Amino acid sequence: MKSKKSFDKLRGGYYTPQAITEFICKWIINKNTKNILEPSCGDGNFLKAIVERQEKLNLNLDITGVELCLDEAKKAMRYGTNVECQDFFAFYRDKVTGKSNYDAIVGNPPFIRYQDFDEKSRDIAFFYMKENGFHPTKLTNIWLPFLILSCLALSENGRLGMVIPAELFQVNYAGETREFLARYFDRLTLITFQKLVFEEIQQEVILLLGEKKSEDKGIQVIELSDLDDLKELDLNNFYNYEIKELNHSTEKWIKYYLTNKEIKLIRQLRECEKIPFTTELFEINVGLVSGENAFFLLNRNTVDEYQLANSTRMVIGRTEQLKGVILSERDFKTLIENGKKVYMFMPKNLPFSELSKADQEYINYGVEQGYNKGYKCRIRKNWYCVPQSWEPDAFILRQVNRYPRIILNHVNAVSTDTIHKVRFLDGVNPEFVAAAFLNSFTLALAEITGRSYGGGVLTFEPGEIRQLKIPMKNAEKLDVNKIDKLIRDDRIDEVLDYTDQILLIEGLGLTKYDVETLRNIWIKLSERRIGRKEKRIS
Repeated sequence: MKSKKSFDKLRGGYYTPQAITEFICKWIINKNTKNILEPSCGDGNFLKAIVERQEKLNLNLDITGVELCLDEAKKAMRYGTNVECQDFFAFYRDKVTGKSNYDAIVGNPPFIRYQDFDEKSRDIAFFYMKENGFHPTKLTNIWLPFLILSCLALSENGRLGMVIPAELFQVNYAGETREFLARYFDRLTLITFQKLVFEEIQQEVILLLGEKKSEDKGIQVIELSDLDDLKELDLNNFYNYEIKELNHSTEKWIKYYLTNKEIKLIRQLRECEKIPFTTELFEINVGLVSGENAFFLLNRNTVDEYQLANSTRMVIGRTEQLKGVILSERDFKTLIENGKKVYMFMPKNLPFSELSKADQEYINYGVEQGYNKGYKCRIRKNWYCVPQSWEPDAFILRQVNRYPRIILNHVNAVSTDTIHKVRFLDGVNPEFVAAAFLNSFTLALAEITGRSYGGGVLTFEPGEIRQLKIPMKNAEKLDVNKIDKLIRDDRIDEVLDYTDQILLIEGLGLTKYDVETLRNIWIKLSERRIGRKEKRIS
């Protein structure tokens, strides 16, 4: 039997803190509210807050909750409201389509990945998304159609208040939704938290408050520390925050953490033709997918035991194995001496009978352990041969804590898919690019372009690295060995002082104020991201 926690995870249900339900209901329900919908009511946390708000204002609301799970729906009924025990998307199809008449909609939609999304429910959700001009994919999480269809169910003067994953700000699959929300609502307020407010999950959330009709236009972001700040938020001064100016079709909403002046500077530099995109400097792709690192990644002792020296390549498989901006022979020697798995088993792509006895012995060991039965291994012609492509000149980390960087490959190593591989274009000097990458503009842009979740790690897929720009004018004046040493000593500020002066001030003609602004953008966004890893609600 699944644990309660496992069950909640599977159905995407996590109970909304009382401070949030009370705040949203206080904001959304007024004397003009006639009816209200909660499309994912669970055991009724929002319904409880709705009823309490109704009693305080002496209203007679038409209240409807929708909940798929019967046990949860029964609990929700204790608040005396109408609770429909069914799938929300079926409810939308049968009772909402074409009516769009709810004055207020509140909720905390479930967070369920595409592959865990019930197929019948998914078909209905995706049908209505497509009917309204959206293009859902296998990356689409269930919260997204919940949000979209809830918006479409609002009356002409309707208001929406929902708890949404902060990935709305940054993931590519939500780009259409960001553009839709900015167009659909006269006024959007996005409330964010520096601390994680759901104890059960490493997931940053935002409160999305939308008004279809409002005298105050635009999108504002209110950043709070925690739920205590939310309780103190003054609704009478709710519209006194800066309205941000973004191109919603192309720019991620993480820029909403910036001022308009900061947004303008980043935009100007991103559009500057003097600064090349990474695609003008190098190719990038994922590293090797072994399918079974436990088998394919070896330390020196295992290599010697099975006599595999002629069938292995040096490999980087973990982020912490890359220290500076140069991967040197000395680095590898240290890793080997420390017993790290820095060899990859890469025999010739030959039938088993044509391999050396040493290779055969190790492969037989793999079969005994069942390593050949994993999906990636099973579908290969020779399960023990990892598919190869071009050789990397350098590496870029897929996931970083403080900042991304390019690491030059001076040892002819390969990498696993935890680390991206880089191949420089003809005529491009690798040292110049690796040195120039570490500047305040590129690092600030990386925080905006990459993706971060509740754990504080910044993640880059190859496509996101391709969107970065690196100022290269004067890059030949940079000393990559100096930068390598400073990075190893954890002196990133000194690196940026050095590169910013040469690349941004002398190379691009930026002012010291501009550079200071870029540095502050990087510091602000990175510290906010990293801080979430340690800041939790007690």
